[in-house]
Amino acid sequence: MEARLTVARRTYIFAGPPGSASSLTSVIEAALNRPFIREPGTDPYIRAESVAIYVGAHDFDDGDIDGPDETPVALHTDYPLLVDVRDTGRNVSRQQDAAARIFAAIRADARLNAVLVDDMQHVLDITDLETRPRT
Repeated sequence: MEARLTVARRTYIFAGPPGSASSLTSVIEAALNRPFIREPGTDPYIRAESVAIYVGAHDFDDGDIDGPDETPVALHTDYPLLVDVRDTGRNVSRQQDAAARIFAAIRADARLNAVLVDDMQHVLDITDLETRPRT
């Protein structure tokens, strides 16, 4: 019998500008109505039923993914923070719903840039402070 490895599909939100980690975690806490757990030696995280949200720096480079217009996204330079949304039961729909709720909160807050990415293959949405209409 052949053993099969099931690889988890990942949903990421890259955020910036640099130095905005506190704003990002505040927006996520408000959106999910839960505080981050902060333990020594780990990135802050939230557990909400089977969904886990981690926030920290990342090792992706500028141009590791292209935007919908096929222009490389400056992940390292413009979006140095990573929100890693995982469903521990591997329910992709539930995982993507949680990420979409967080992304919508980031957009509504209007202090951060963000890129919503499905499995490092597809940019699902981008919110950019420079192109956002001024109120």
